[in-house]
Amino acid sequence: MAKPCDIDEDWSSRKERIIGLGERSFHKSYYPQLRQNLDRLERFHTLLDSTSDFVIMVSLPDGIITDANATLERLMGQSVDKLIGTSFEALNLGDATHILDVLRQEMTVHDDSDVMNTHSMEIEFTQNDELIWLEFSYGMATLDGQHYGVMVGRDVTERKRNHETLAALYLEKEAMLDNAVVGIAMVRYRRFISCNRRFEELFGYKSGEAIGQSTRIMYESDDAFMSLGEEAYGSMLNDQHFRTVQKLLRMDGSPFWCEMTGNALDQSHPNEGSVWMLTDVTERKQAEERALYLSYHDALTGLPNQLLLQDRVQQAIMFSARTGTHVALLVVDLDRFKTINDILGHHMGNRLLVEVGKRLNSLLQGTDTVCRQGGDEFILLLTDLPELEAVGVFLRELIAHFAESFQIDGHTLTTSISVGAAIYPEDGADFETLLKKADMAMYWAKDAGRNTYRFFSEDMNSESLDLLMLHAGLRQALASGQFVLHYQPQINIATGALIGAEALIRWNHPELGLVSPGRFIPVAEETGLIVEIGDWVLHEACRTAAKWREAGMFEPVVAVNLSALQFKRGDIESSVVQALTASGIEPAMLELELTESILLKDTEHVLATVQRLKQMGIKLSIDDFGTGYSSLSYLKRFRVDKLKIDQSFIRELAFNAEDAAIVRAIIQMARSLGLSTIAEGVESQRVLELLRLYHCDEVQGYFISRPMPADAFMAFLTDSLIRQKTQ
Repeated sequence: MAKPCDIDEDWSSRKERIIGLGERSFHKSYYPQLRQNLDRLERFHTLLDSTSDFVIMVSLPDGIITDANATLERLMGQSVDKLIGTSFEALNLGDATHILDVLRQEMTVHDDSDVMNTHSMEIEFTQNDELIWLEFSYGMATLDGQHYGVMVGRDVTERKRNHETLAALYLEKEAMLDNAVVGIAMVRYRRFISCNRRFEELFGYKSGEAIGQSTRIMYESDDAFMSLGEEAYGSMLNDQHFRTVQKLLRMDGSPFWCEMTGNALDQSHPNEGSVWMLTDVTERKQAEERALYLSYHDALTGLPNQLLLQDRVQQAIMFSARTGTHVALLVVDLDRFKTINDILGHHMGNRLLVEVGKRLNSLLQGTDTVCRQGGDEFILLLTDLPELEAVGVFLRELIAHFAESFQIDGHTLTTSISVGAAIYPEDGADFETLLKKADMAMYWAKDAGRNTYRFFSEDMNSESLDLLMLHAGLRQALASGQFVLHYQPQINIATGALIGAEALIRWNHPELGLVSPGRFIPVAEETGLIVEIGDWVLHEACRTAAKWREAGMFEPVVAVNLSALQFKRGDIESSVVQALTASGIEPAMLELELTESILLKDTEHVLATVQRLKQMGIKLSIDDFGTGYSSLSYLKRFRVDKLKIDQSFIRELAFNAEDAAIVRAIIQMARSLGLSTIAEGVESQRVLELLRLYHCDEVQGYFISRPMPADAFMAFLTDSLIRQKTQ
């Protein structure tokens, strides 16, 4: 290997270099075979010299290098001729002493077998200050009774570095996955193959404990497990992606809501491998469920609200139409409830409303329903009545049950009720007609001295002289300028800065004085005058906002309530443009407060109108959020800017845990949708502090200021600006 023979050299010269080959031992009969073996040996030497592996032969037991190929020369940087005859230990190839000791030990137990024991290791070798990794194998061989050590090695530095790079990348990937904020798991044939640390934390498993287990451990039942699997893998067959929100189980059996997103590694065989990301969305789900509950139930009493009642009335009417029975709708109003509120406070008033709801509910049967319409008014639905006399019997029992007083927090409270009744099919064939007539009958019961009931009759239509007077008076009020606007300040809760005000209409009647909006607004809507009145409010509010800006307030915002009739009959967009143009204020200084009923009637028309208003730069808010048909669906579609939390949740916030939970849920939901919130009805420092703690954005209420005329508000604004400058 060290000195390949020159092919062109003649035989006489070559044979002289053959050990033990002299003239006396040379016979012609050996020559052909010997020459053939020599040629073969030279070819083998050439092959060894051409290989990328280095080969070393060491005599044993002395450890002297007897032969090597050319690759060793390239590795060591010196010729093989100089290396032959030197000690193997001088090469510094790993722990040479240990290698020789192993080979010497094998000499003592060698049984002349042809089988050679091979040992392998990785060794470090430094060449020109550069670290080289070698894959090194060695074993003991015997030739003509002489023992040799045969070493074979190769440079594996590049492979070693590649392995180290891959290992580093793997560690980085593992670190990234383990520190991800979502749980990640790989699944094959519905068994966990791998998962990150967040997944284990999410489900309560120890490190590696979930690996190999069936994904069935996450589900409450076999049906849930099988159903989701069919849906998920069926979806992945089409587009490789699946997403759902599912109730899952932790290791301890506790349930939680989880958002799951799965992607197949191979679309055609999703079962063979998929990657899943899982996020705990329990809080979000609870907020959504609470919002959904609020859309069908009264927040204070937990009773069905008018939306749910309306659906049940229509079902009851359809059933009665088939069976020939009757349906009764009863409007129940507490007598002198305001006195209790004024003397004992809203908290006691709310407690009484809850107890009244329970008492009413206890009198109903089967498919009957009690609903809280708002304030101190309830609606009862009696279904499947074979005879009308049954309604009279029920009404007498109802009045009698309220003769018994209520015991609340050590107080004995006594109240009576006034009830109006309308009957299907005699008084109407739809919810709105029956409700209107039952409401009219209830007012007749109050006029009759309260603590009684009345059935609707056509004679009631002729008694509404007061309503006719209001109708005529409203038209005159608009023509003669009897309407005025009062303004209730709105404050940024974080900075305390005055940001604007809500415009509230008042009727300054020449005989009756200030008439409550609750009395004349329904009449205005019924007559259609609300469109003209609303147009006047828009123009007057915008003119006033312009004066605020001139007084030094930076981009003040005036909030104006809109009626559903303004959307249906009026040209609200034109009114807004004219009001802005006439006043010269920026669109962002006008905020339109929409009721949920506006958004849920003629939805597509309203949606288009709302979108155009937003394109103008107008701000939009939902008024009295939480008391009507609140749901996430219309909030997503209409993309309003702000939610106004109804005062019924705010007034008792400091000592009513349910109100506090509702307010937090509304604020959290609003923040998740990118909406701001304003709370109305703030009447104490404690409530203000709680709203600040809950991250509510804005507030208004008696604690800040009562609604005030325009000139009084201007003085309030001036004081506010002075305080800001001195702070």
